[in-house]
Amino acid sequence: MHSRTDAREHNGPMKRTVGIVITVLAFAAALAAASLFMPFFPAAPASSGGQPRAAATPPDTITILYTSDTRGHMNPCDCTAGVAGGLPRRKSFIAQRQSGDTLIVDAGNITAGGRPWELLELEHILRGYEHIGYDAINIGKREAGLPAVALAKLMSTYPALVSANVLDASGELIFSPFRLATLTSGYKVAIIGVTDSDVSPEELGEGVKVSSPEEAIARVLPRATVEADFIVLLAFVGEQKLKELAERFFEIDVIVGGDVKQPSGNAVAANKSTIVYITDKGKSVGELNLLYVGGQYIAEKNTITMLMENVPDDPGIAALAAELHRKLVENSYPTKKDDEDGLSAL
Repeated sequence: MHSRTDAREHNGPMKRTVGIVITVLAFAAALAAASLFMPFFPAAPASSGGQPRAAATPPDTITILYTSDTRGHMNPCDCTAGVAGGLPRRKSFIAQRQSGDTLIVDAGNITAGGRPWELLELEHILRGYEHIGYDAINIGKREAGLPAVALAKLMSTYPALVSANVLDASGELIFSPFRLATLTSGYKVAIIGVTDSDVSPEELGEGVKVSSPEEAIARVLPRATVEADFIVLLAFVGEQKLKELAERFFEIDVIVGGDVKQPSGNAVAANKSTIVYITDKGKSVGELNLLYVGGQYIAEKNTITMLMENVPDDPGIAALAAELHRKLVENSYPTKKDDEDGLSAL
């Protein structure tokens, strides 16, 4: 039996030459065949491991107009604290304050619940949010109490809704985990949404699961930081959890919270984040003004404005509110909110 060295010597120079030629021709044929199919395979996006895009120049200032915890109040809340809030006033106020590099966001708890009239209210409120021009609307605890089928329908109709940790029964995301917004300066902002996972199964809608906010944020951030220059987190969680999230994730620039006892005009600095929060039936709008100093954004001013009678109604949303009232009456649904009578929603 010949060794490998013996075999090569036995074949001789001519066989080696023929073998090389055949190999080269086969390789060339393979390249030509591959080139025929290459147009059908698009290049991978940056978020799939490509090169990060070039960052935009940070604008001198960014304004974030934020709301939360509307709880189904399309109209002003006729509560013991006074008549305040309502989407017609909110639209007018935001339109007055909106200029330059501005974001409009909501931290969640838009609906009062899942009863038929509350779902009708939710539909009209989300139509109002579209009219106002919200960049992102987080899914809060009360939305997570709706059936997964209803949530999927909302997502297909209102793409501004976001949630990185509200899942269906199979563990798949129902909503987009974040939205990208481009400011007038070209600066790109990723707006991520999470809600508290500390809820009992009885509080969740049929076919709905809520994963850990920390795990959800950790999954989303790598992609968000590649696609955006600035990260905003909408978190319907408690005040302590807001601080814990800021301490854990240095990539987050601003956190807007909503599951708190009362609004605060104080912007809290934690790690590299600025934390603000608001609540109470949509009675007020928060306004965070950020200033770019020394390579980062700092809170220049944070204000909470109650929407009282001195704020005019926007005609378009006032007409939408009138349409809602008419439909409630036509269907013999309640026209007064439970919490206006000092009662909690069932």
